Amino acid sequence: MLMTTSWDDGYELDLEIAQVLQDYNCTGTFYVCPKKNKNKSKLTVDDVFDLSKRHEIGAHSVTHPWLPDLAPVDIEREILQSKQWVEGITNKECKMFCYPYGANNAHARKYVEKAGFLGARTVESLQFSMANQYAMPTTLQVAPFPGRKEFKQWWHKIDMFGPLRVKLPRLLELHVPLGAMKSWLQLAGALLIHAIENDEPYFHLWGHSDEIERYEMWDQLEKFLEFANANEVKCVTNSELLESLIGQNKTE
Repeated sequence: MLMTTSWDDGYELDLEIAQVLQDYNCTGTFYVCPKKNKNKSKLTVDDVFDLSKRHEIGAHSVTHPWLPDLAPVDIEREILQSKQWVEGITNKECKMFCYPYGANNAHARKYVEKAGFLGARTVESLQFSMANQYAMPTTLQVAPFPGRKEFKQWWHKIDMFGPLRVKLPRLLELHVPLGAMKSWLQLAGALLIHAIENDEPYFHLWGHSDEIERYEMWDQLEKFLEFANANEVKCVTNSELLESLIGQNKTE
């Protein structure tokens, strides 16, 4: 069973993510962007270089825009220059791109392929396979569940369990037990077992290190990685996963 993990935005706390992953014989793909986001401390250029020795570094645009709102020429510039920026730091080929906010369109996917990326990740969740390597979905984000992370709108207080409401139809489709929907850790474990028992192509965990810190989820992340180890999953980077899947398709 292949498992991949990815971490967005290039926060300084990604260094802690990297260490936790290594503690559990796992690796990650870190999608970095030069623009400071949410006034949080970001990885320095030296940090990114050091991280690239142990993990994969992916591109995440230059200014973290909503790509579909941009003119095609600006979409192409954001994608191509981010690849060049990462490669200039790591001295390695940058194979993976992550769309900011997961937002993409036909132009973005075309320019990712044109720039020479192997694939690109979205934020589509509760998936275990992909139809398009330039619109790679994920399985689960490390984020509070079943309740909301924050109450940013007035109506959130009357919709406290928005994450559960949104995911429930898909979780029922996957036959996830209701008892496994009581916490993020229980849900993550149930989804991993589903993937293993149904011989799914992969399990993709992703998140933001600043949210793991803000919502005090470090312990839950470690317990999940320990559980994954106990179930003998093989942890690979995003590009290693894609290369494996592409290789399998060529032999079928």
